[in-house]
Amino acid sequence: MKRLMIIDGHAFAFRSYFAFAASNLTNSKTGLPSGAVFGFFRMLFKLLQDYDVTHIACTFDPGTRLDRNDLFENYKATRKPMPEDLRPQIREIIDILNVLEFPVFKIDGKEADDIIGTLCKKFEKESEEIIVLSGDKDLYQVLSKNVHMLRGKKGVSEFLKIDPEWVETEIGITTKQVTDYMAILGDSSDNIPGVKGIGEKGASKLIAEYGNLENIYKNINKISNASIKQKLEENKENAFLSRKLATIECDLDLKIDESHLTLPNYLEEKKVYHFKQEGYNTLFRDLAKLAGIKVTTEKSEDSSDKKSSSKTKKASESKSNPNLNDQGKPEKITGEAKKGKYIRVRTLDELKALIKTIKKGTILSIDTETTSVNPNSASLLGISFSWQEETGYYIPVAYSESLYSLTLPKAEAVLEILRPILQDPKIQKIGQNIKYDWIVLQRHGVEMEGIEFDTMIASYLLNPGYRRHNLDDMALDYLGYQTITYEELVGKGKKKQALFEIDPDKVTEYAGEDADITLRLRNILEPKIQKSQMDKVYFDLEMPLVRVLKDIEMNGVSIDLPYFAKLEKDFEKKIKSLEKRIHVHAGKEFNIASTKELQVVLFEELRLPAEKKIQTGYSTDHSVLETLQGMHPIIEDLLEHRKYTKLKSTYIDTLPHLVNPITGKIHTSYNQTIAATGRLSSQDPNLQNIPIKDEEGRWLRKGFITPEKDYEMLSLDYSQIELRIMAHFSKDPMMIEAYSKGLDIHRRTASGLFGIDEKDVTSEMRDKAKIVNFSIIYGASSFGLAQNLKISRTEAKQFKDRYFEQYTGVRKYMDETIEFCKKNGYVETLIGRRRYIPEINSSHRQVAEGAKRVAINSPIQGTSADMIKVAMIQIHEKIKKDNLKSRIIMQVHDELVFEVHKKEKDSFFTMAKSVMEKAMPLNVPVLVDGKIGKNWDEAH
Repeated sequence: MKRLMIIDGHAFAFRSYFAFAASNLTNSKTGLPSGAVFGFFRMLFKLLQDYDVTHIACTFDPGTRLDRNDLFENYKATRKPMPEDLRPQIREIIDILNVLEFPVFKIDGKEADDIIGTLCKKFEKESEEIIVLSGDKDLYQVLSKNVHMLRGKKGVSEFLKIDPEWVETEIGITTKQVTDYMAILGDSSDNIPGVKGIGEKGASKLIAEYGNLENIYKNINKISNASIKQKLEENKENAFLSRKLATIECDLDLKIDESHLTLPNYLEEKKVYHFKQEGYNTLFRDLAKLAGIKVTTEKSEDSSDKKSSSKTKKASESKSNPNLNDQGKPEKITGEAKKGKYIRVRTLDELKALIKTIKKGTILSIDTETTSVNPNSASLLGISFSWQEETGYYIPVAYSESLYSLTLPKAEAVLEILRPILQDPKIQKIGQNIKYDWIVLQRHGVEMEGIEFDTMIASYLLNPGYRRHNLDDMALDYLGYQTITYEELVGKGKKKQALFEIDPDKVTEYAGEDADITLRLRNILEPKIQKSQMDKVYFDLEMPLVRVLKDIEMNGVSIDLPYFAKLEKDFEKKIKSLEKRIHVHAGKEFNIASTKELQVVLFEELRLPAEKKIQTGYSTDHSVLETLQGMHPIIEDLLEHRKYTKLKSTYIDTLPHLVNPITGKIHTSYNQTIAATGRLSSQDPNLQNIPIKDEEGRWLRKGFITPEKDYEMLSLDYSQIELRIMAHFSKDPMMIEAYSKGLDIHRRTASGLFGIDEKDVTSEMRDKAKIVNFSIIYGASSFGLAQNLKISRTEAKQFKDRYFEQYTGVRKYMDETIEFCKKNGYVETLIGRRRYIPEINSSHRQVAEGAKRVAINSPIQGTSADMIKVAMIQIHEKIKKDNLKSRIIMQVHDELVFEVHKKEKDSFFTMAKSVMEKAMPLNVPVLVDGKIGKNWDEAH
């Protein structure tokens, strides 16, 4: 046996579940959560390849009473129940492993650790190597020269190799001493008591000095530390019980031999297609590629643009979306797409002939090849065109003379020849994330006109929950066509090449194909936009917005570099001060950034209550620390320390390095295709996450300035826009009256919640009412509201009941919206943007409840997003029409930020405020707050 991999199935499933918890992955066939299944098999297949595995065993806990419970009834009794949506995923994982013919072991009464231990001992001598995939430190006792563990570090992609040498170096004991070490240390996750009050260092020191448990107690009078001695004496019975509980059985009667563990051929076509049939489309595509199986057009997968760096998570779709097939994936045309003919333009005469042909047409698909994914710093290498399906032309504009052997002129001369067609508004331009190409070309002196269609935006608008909209995946989804990926072209790692170093014929195939496939996709997607009645949202809102965002990104925003340098020093001083305070609270110095060391300090030495279990022990994340506030002064300082270190690393250290050396400004990128609600998102850097309420956020905003003396900064912000939109949708008379009369909506809500007159409402009551107002429109449950208010669930339910008694129209809106969504499969904004939510009809209660919350809030958030987009377009048009010097420089949630020329500032303020307030009329007044200042903080 060459290499046997043994998997602790439950541990790996848990790890995958939490790694993808934030991604909300769901199965495209059932709509049920699938993060654990996805992570489990995505990593399993990678590990099998990386480690050249020849034999495999998958082990699972039985899910029934354990034999160890006969020794200690409370063994594992303190474990939290398995997450409701993980249990069915583990069953699914086992079912899939059986289909793939992987050997699966599960024995009543025995834990997976016992099966793993038995397998290790049984096959240790005949194996070159045994790899145990687990995070359980009990298993350290079975490690040997050719048996080691892989323990997860973060996510599902990184692992730490643990062998006997690691155990000796890191813990200070041998593998034979692990059970004695565990006898003293105990294990809170399994409720193994151990010796209370002795932590990792104390346990390892005792074992290192005395060898084993028996010797410790034989020599207990020699132990000089009175506290340690007392703890050992008081917990002697627990210590020996704990050793029994921690000892892995390695002699189970497993009637198997080497042949039972042979790695099956999991790349058989029927096994690969099982993932597709069961709705695991990304896994299917990954495995098909690994197996060399050509993907046909019969069914489809999921879809992130190589230029837009979209997220890769998969959300479920449904047949209730007319743009999707019965398996909840984008509808395809029938038949298989053919590969096109792609030609490289080599001479000036060929280029001129090409221009003449293009001028005869009315449509042109365009794609640029560049040196960077950042359009504001990228250099142009080439341009590809297509105006007829299955054809494409590539024009190099920067290239190696020896490699290309062309007589074609380079960049500036070529662009001058192309200028007439690029700037001709009668020739409609098509692109995939065309904003990128638009910026690149404008920076090279050519501003395109006639921008007509963006395939990425069209795909997103049709399927807003379908998070990946890149060209490669869309080609596979809609055309059944496997494109040449960028990585396949340039390579990866040490073998990665620059584009101008690659065989020009290969570059031509890649670039020409991009333009061609974009054209083909446009011809499929445009009719779907019309059919879905989304043409108004697409052509009147999203496409005009591309020009606005292009200008905002190119305008950029300036920061005060000397100010940020000073801020860096101030933050460093504050962080060091907090570190000293934390060390005083702990009674020792330790690495605050180390989760492991912090776990020891908080939960072993300070004995604070531990609740949230993770792979490496008990969680010390922000939510956990918040629950510990008030229990020990170290917690407040830890939270402060994290806040300052995060702001420093995320913004203070980063922003100065993102200043473009050519423009002297920061150029963020705004994404139209990320948030399912229609909201814009910002990246590189993310300007939308800068804190607004905290004083530290104000310090950051002070560093955003107008660089020119004739300009000031203007911020205009919608006031309570989502509550106003709720008033419009719900037609609630109490809310409408409050806004129509200019009353304080939070004070009015507080009067109803606490049963008092509005004049008697205190500031604390108003603050609670504000939380209730916004929690309700986000569809918060009583549990969620209890968390937000830090009160009991009973109190939260009473608040909700009183709220709905006061605002009966809101309750009616919510009920009607849920019913509409159940019937139609979607909800929509005021102007008709749709969000498909098939999960609302799920038989899985947790999934259905989550979908209801999404259904309630999406029309509100989406309308808010649409409103500010309309305002941006109208203000931008006014700037262009009146040739104003003022400009839009940022969009942050419900806020627009401008650089206004001093001569225009009063009139511009009035104009922009009016446009924002009238962008989308509601049946309550829309109010915009605004201010002008020298920096973003003064203007806010």
